[in-house]
Amino acid sequence: MNLISKIKNYFNLLCFLYILIITIFLANKAISNESENEIIINADEVLILDNGNKIKASGDIKIKTTEFNSVSDNSIYNKELNQIKSSGNITIKDNLNNHYYFDYLTTDKKFDTAVGSNVKVRTNDNARIVGKSFSRQESNFNQIDNASYTPCLAENYLIKNCPGWKLDAKKVIHDTKKKTIYYENTVLSILNIPILYTPFFSHPDPSVKKKSGILMPNITSDNTLGTTLSVPLFYNIAPNYDVTITPTIQTKADDYYSFNYRHLTENHMFNLESSISSDESNTGTKNHIFVDGKVKNPYGKFDYHIQTSNNDTYLRKNQINDLTILISGLRFTKEMQNSYLDFKSNSYKHLNNIPNQKWEYVYPSINYNIYNYNDPFLNKSWEIKNTFLNYRDINKNYKQEISSELISNDIIVLKNIGLRFENVLQNRVIYFNDTENDFNQMRVFPQISSKISFPLIKNDSKKSQILEPVLMPIIAPYNNYRNDQSVSNSNIFSLNRETSLSQWESGPRLNYGLNWLVSYNDLIFNTNIGQSIKLNKNSEESKEEKSNYFITNTTDFRSFGYIKTDLTIDSEDMYLKDNNINTSINIGNFKFGFDYDYESNNRIKTSEQISVGTKINLRKDTNFIASIRKDLMTEKSIGNAVGIHYENDCLAINFDYFKDFTAVGDIKNSRGFSFTITLKPFGTSKQSGITRNFGPEL
Repeated sequence: MNLISKIKNYFNLLCFLYILIITIFLANKAISNESENEIIINADEVLILDNGNKIKASGDIKIKTTEFNSVSDNSIYNKELNQIKSSGNITIKDNLNNHYYFDYLTTDKKFDTAVGSNVKVRTNDNARIVGKSFSRQESNFNQIDNASYTPCLAENYLIKNCPGWKLDAKKVIHDTKKKTIYYENTVLSILNIPILYTPFFSHPDPSVKKKSGILMPNITSDNTLGTTLSVPLFYNIAPNYDVTITPTIQTKADDYYSFNYRHLTENHMFNLESSISSDESNTGTKNHIFVDGKVKNPYGKFDYHIQTSNNDTYLRKNQINDLTILISGLRFTKEMQNSYLDFKSNSYKHLNNIPNQKWEYVYPSINYNIYNYNDPFLNKSWEIKNTFLNYRDINKNYKQEISSELISNDIIVLKNIGLRFENVLQNRVIYFNDTENDFNQMRVFPQISSKISFPLIKNDSKKSQILEPVLMPIIAPYNNYRNDQSVSNSNIFSLNRETSLSQWESGPRLNYGLNWLVSYNDLIFNTNIGQSIKLNKNSEESKEEKSNYFITNTTDFRSFGYIKTDLTIDSEDMYLKDNNINTSINIGNFKFGFDYDYESNNRIKTSEQISVGTKINLRKDTNFIASIRKDLMTEKSIGNAVGIHYENDCLAINFDYFKDFTAVGDIKNSRGFSFTITLKPFGTSKQSGITRNFGPEL
């Protein structure tokens, strides 16, 4: 075979392969197009018309395409026009799980263009739009005429056939590409009562998490600020950072403008809150700046925060917040396998103090703790707490403390007799420098203790009972570095009631008491009785130092609430020294809370207060709340408030009236009301309005 023949053969082979590839490609394309254009029709009766160009179906029709599923009573599919005409009980479900209901509908197979009548739309988030006519263009542009929109669920209506709120419009246009709903000639109705008319209105559709616009306004009124109106303006710069600017207008006080900037990245969270007053009263411009942030890094957790204001009462007077101490500083923490590092440095501004006693500083405080250190000599496991503290108090005195503390815990149970021993061996060594008293000292605080208990347990099919006597001897040397710490129900069995590193309870002492626990069906009864005794430093004194008697009783009715009482009985004269009662009762739609605080240093009462709160569910999603606090010593009220709160899936209405008799500086006694309406999902009612609570938390 010559060269020319070989070339011809190769050429013919290449042509054959090329034709084969083109044929396969076109065949696949045809199959793909056929798959894309596929339509499946199932019905009780199907007729083929016009040589197969039309398919007429009736009776329980189910149509499936690549873009939607539908059911109807009657349908005609025109293959040549790529058109489906349906009538009677039409339901369309698209690929986004939106449901459409029509009396009549004409659409293409992709539901890109369509017209229909008497439409009802339920979006995938359960919002609903009802209108007279429907049209759709380019698959992302829906228009409904003479329409109503509401996100409220019918099963949560306060009144039958009455949504919490709705928008009635001559025309509603939903741009699914921009994820925005537009309205023309719109009336806002709350509980079917027309509230507001606007010729044009728009809002993000419920699928949007954040979008620029006006957030829910808030209106309040009291005798010191007058009528207050706040209108937040939200600007969504990007998915991970945004800005909210809120002008606040007040009829009896200076207006102010708030600013909030939030920024979130993979490794950093940053939040800035600020405000500035308008100074209409010519008393000077007031402002505040709060900054906080968190930084993630492979070395540990880093937090920082700044709180500053150029006026001590500005924040509370304008009811921005009720802080009395502003804290600024930074903190670094790192957790390791058997250790923990904590570094922090803070400044504290006390807003209620006199000018020369406002500031105190901690710079820095360092804690490095080591856990489960195994001692090869004593064969014990130790916890080691290391602390460095540099501190300046409000009187400008400096203190430095360097401390190291060893702690070992052992639990021994004598199973043959039932005794349980919790043994603790500890020792703190501290270097202490105090500029106020001008001295440096090295202090050592060793201590050995054992908490001995003898639990007596009795159980039957209905009731379980534990009676546990507790005896806690503590051996420690006397020292001169202690304050008089009050003993209470919460610390009766504490190893050391001192809170300062440089101080420790002095001398040997004995804590003892009794714990009785009974559980019977839905009732739990628990009583604790305790007392602490310590010996005087001077050995020639034989008198023992006894604490008062502390009695705590809790009766827990589980789902119905509880009653808790804390009693303190004077150990010498046996009179009631302190008495605190806390009660929370839940019965059906009724919740009740009661707090009683009584404190006395002698037989004459020195402090006595009572507070009461209640919440009553009047009907579905509607609560009546009330609270009051009174000083029984002066027979004067501290404050009271009442309110009606309604909140469900789409609407919150809060109306509160309060009287606050607390006065600090230029903050005067106030009374007034807060009225807040929140349309969900555009906002939340949480922390909206001036809701005051003078009673227990319910």
